[in-house]
Amino acid sequence: MGDILLEMTYQRRAGSYLGPVLRRVRAWVPFELEEELEPRLPQADYLDLLRTDLLMRGQPRERRDIGEVWLAVEVSAVVDRGDVERAVRRAGHLRKAGYVALPAVAGEQATEGAEDMAQREGALMILDGSVAFWEQALSQALAA
Repeated sequence: MGDILLEMTYQRRAGSYLGPVLRRVRAWVPFELEEELEPRLPQADYLDLLRTDLLMRGQPRERRDIGEVWLAVEVSAVVDRGDVERAVRRAGHLRKAGYVALPAVAGEQATEGAEDMAQREGALMILDGSVAFWEQALSQALAA
């Protein structure tokens, strides 16, 4: 499946993929949130955030005390370390804007290096619809 089609699939099915860990999941392409995001960020960070494949937000199912969390999601058929690096950087922009934000990568499969890096950097990994590293990603986002 091409990356564009994969992005559309993850956007359309965000609730079913993330339903086990998030309630009321919504997904957008970044420009749809420009009115909310642009005033909160330096121009360079905002422009980088616009290149994010998807932004998602929802409420952690098991931690309702937290409120809403954001995910900066990079989508690729084969997730690699570059995807993880971009997700981590772009989630940092969301944190700078004042949100609780988690980096996330999504795809059909991942390289071993990407899995190791995602686990180490606190990035959520969604592979073929299954979620991994949720607790770690949430804990690191809350500690940031």
